[in-house]
Amino acid sequence: MTNAQVSDNLMYAAALQQLTRLAAAKNMTDQEIESVRKDLERRLRPTIIAPC
Repeated sequence: MTNAQVSDNLMYAAALQQLTRLAAAKNMTDQEIESVRKDLERRLRPTIIAPC
């Protein structure tokens, strides 16, 4: 795994944690959460499989 892939994976994991907290605080719908998660995957290109 390259340094860029490790960096992308760490940023993706941190973003998912923030999304979880934000979703709880802002009462986001499941559809909104899924949309944001897919956008994060597209932007950060994670090479790990993360359960959501």
